[in-house]
Amino acid sequence: MSGFGRQGDDYILSPEEIEQFHRDGYVTLRGVLSEEELAAIEPEFERFIRGEVAGMGRDFCDMSGPYGRKFEDFALVNAVLPRRYRPEIRDNLFERRAASISRQLIGETATLDYDQFLAKRPAKPDAVFTWHQDLGYWPTGTPEPLTATCSLALDDADSENGCLRVVPGSHRKGLRPHRPLMGEDREKSHILSVELTADDPVVELPLRRGDITVHDEMIIHGSGGNSSPDRWRRTYIAAFRTKACVDFERAIGFTHSHNDTINWETHLGALTAAD
Repeated sequence: MSGFGRQGDDYILSPEEIEQFHRDGYVTLRGVLSEEELAAIEPEFERFIRGEVAGMGRDFCDMSGPYGRKFEDFALVNAVLPRRYRPEIRDNLFERRAASISRQLIGETATLDYDQFLAKRPAKPDAVFTWHQDLGYWPTGTPEPLTATCSLALDDADSENGCLRVVPGSHRKGLRPHRPLMGEDREKSHILSVELTADDPVVELPLRRGDITVHDEMIIHGSGGNSSPDRWRRTYIAAFRTKACVDFERAIGFTHSHNDTINWETHLGALTAAD
């Protein structure tokens, strides 16, 4: 044995993989879950993607379109915080292995911040995830904002069905201005986007089923639509941040839910003024 890879509930990274994450803002890990292990988590994933979980409000939406789009017209099916709506999925094997990976990348206090199910339907070229930095969606005044976002491929992912694309090293160049994609605010849609420049190198990250990518909170990333006539691109996300960061988010009422009503930007401003 090499000493790296799957080991029970853990997935052990090599020094080179840890170095790449911090240098480039992302790393690709192969075979994080086996075929048998994937099959055990798919039924609950599919319940969400079929729209069978009630009471989610805006946490179930099309991540490439407006909130008002009918489910049958969704291109990029998005279910945020599934473990809130189906507690039965908590502490599954992917969560445990993602936690192990995150502790190695961002420290021993790595805490699950949010989870998310995404699925690009076949023959949906508009199932585009616009270029963005995750921190553009989140409070920027949090302590220790380091993030390890683990994205598990439930299907082979490539350029045809819209695999992840990143701008390596962009995490070291600061937070770019983000704008709502539809309208002047995010009342119509959750989507934010940034502009790329001619100097931004774009790298595609094709995956096999069971592989994951891990990226940090500042890397610019996105993905194209699904032009495959019959292949889905399904992704299970578990994002970890430091405990101090998660505790601060919850203290100001920020949970990553699209149903949150707190204006956390204003709230943060008030906190800063009071300090």
